[in-house]
Amino acid sequence: MKQRIISRRKFLQSTAAVMATISIVPRHVLGKGQLPPSEMITSANIGLGGPARGVGCDKVLAKCDVRRDKLGGDPDPKKGLYLDFRDVLERDDIDAIAVGSTEQWHAIQIIAALKAGKDVFGEKPMSSTIHEAAAIRDAVKRCGRIFQHGTQRTSHKNIQYARHLVKTGKLGKIIAAGVRSCCHNELSGQFLLPAQPMNPDMLDWNMWLGPAPWRPFNNFAMRGVISWHGHIDFGRCMVNGGAVHPNDAVRHILGYDNESPVAIYPADGKEYKSITTWKYADGTYIQVDFEGLPVKEELQNIGSMYGGPFAIIGTEGKIVTHSEKALFWTDPPELADGLLDFELPHKGGHYKEWHNCIRTREKPICNEDAAYQTEFLCHSSEIAQRLKRPLKWDAVKEEFIGDDEANRLMDKPYRAPWHL
Repeated sequence: MKQRIISRRKFLQSTAAVMATISIVPRHVLGKGQLPPSEMITSANIGLGGPARGVGCDKVLAKCDVRRDKLGGDPDPKKGLYLDFRDVLERDDIDAIAVGSTEQWHAIQIIAALKAGKDVFGEKPMSSTIHEAAAIRDAVKRCGRIFQHGTQRTSHKNIQYARHLVKTGKLGKIIAAGVRSCCHNELSGQFLLPAQPMNPDMLDWNMWLGPAPWRPFNNFAMRGVISWHGHIDFGRCMVNGGAVHPNDAVRHILGYDNESPVAIYPADGKEYKSITTWKYADGTYIQVDFEGLPVKEELQNIGSMYGGPFAIIGTEGKIVTHSEKALFWTDPPELADGLLDFELPHKGGHYKEWHNCIRTREKPICNEDAAYQTEFLCHSSEIAQRLKRPLKWDAVKEEFIGDDEANRLMDKPYRAPWHL
C-alpha cells in the first residue's frame, strides 16, 4: 500500500473535525522547539552538486539527482530519493523546492516547480538566456509563489548598508558604479568532446543532458560546475556563472530592482575601455573594473573576485566595499559610522530569508524582479561582447532595438521533448 505523508497544505482539510475543537497542537505537546504539522514548511532538493543542495525548510522530504553517487544510494521513494525531478514535483506533501541542478536545467525545473504550486529557491545563474530569465520572472508572478535567487553575497551586511546609504541619499546623485571583472570576458564556446566509457548504473546521461543538444558522455560532466561553465551547451560562461554575484550586489546597492539599462557598450578601446558598460535612463552607469573612477589602486583587488570590490560614486560621497571582506571605505569617512549598528532588513541570512518569506508571503531581497535584472546584466554583456557593438534596449517590449541578430541571441533551442 502506497504511503502518503500529510502535507502542511492538506493538514487543515484532513483534520477539520478535530480542529473544530482544538485550533492548533500546542508546542509543549510536541516537544520543545518542534513545530506542529500545520506550521511546518516542507521542502526538497533537485540537484545536489552545488550550494543549493544545503538549502531547506523545516523538514526536507526528498532529494533528487541524476547521479546515484550524489544521491547517496539507489532511488527509493520511501527514502525520498529520486532520479527524475518530475516525481518530486508530483508530491503534494512538499511545499518548496531548491533547484541546484546543472545550468541547462535551471529554467525548466524552476518553472515546472512553480507550476506545481511550489515556492522555489533557484541557484545562480537561474537562466541561460534573457528569454529564460523573463519566463521565470513571469511564472513566479503568474503562479503567486515565493522565489529567491541564489546570489547569497547580496545579503551581506556591507551590501545592505551600502544600499541603505544610497537609498537615503547620503551619497547624493549616483553618477557611476564599478564592479570587479570576475571573468566578465570569459565567453564560452562549443566543444565536441570525445566519447568515453560510462557506467549506466551510476548516471542517467540522457537526463543529465536534458534540453541540451545530444553529446556523447565525457567525464568532464563529473568534475563540477567549473568544468561545464565554458561549454555553451551546458553553461553560460563566467560572465553569468561567476559575474552574476558582483553584478547582483552592485545592482542591488543602486536599487535597480525593476529597471534595466537602456544601453550596453562593449570595450572599443576609445570611449569605452571597460569590458562592458551599462547605462541607465537616469544617466547612471555601471562599468566592469574601475578605469577612470576615483578608486584607490590598493582597494581594487581585495578579496575574492566573486564578492567584489564594488565602487559607488555619488555627487556627495563615495563607497568601496566587498561582500566577503571587512572592507568598507568611504569618502567622507563618517559615511561608515552607522555600519556596526546597522540592522539587516532580513533575519537569519540569505537562505533562511527564503524560508521566512515562504511563511510570511513577503518578497525576498533577491526576488524574481531583482533576479531578472541581474541576469539581464550578465546576458546582455555576453551578447554585446560576442557582437562587438553597442546595444540599445527597449525595456517595455523587452527587445534590442533594431538588432535582429542580438534578439536571436536572447533565446536558444531545446532538445525535444523539453520546453518551458
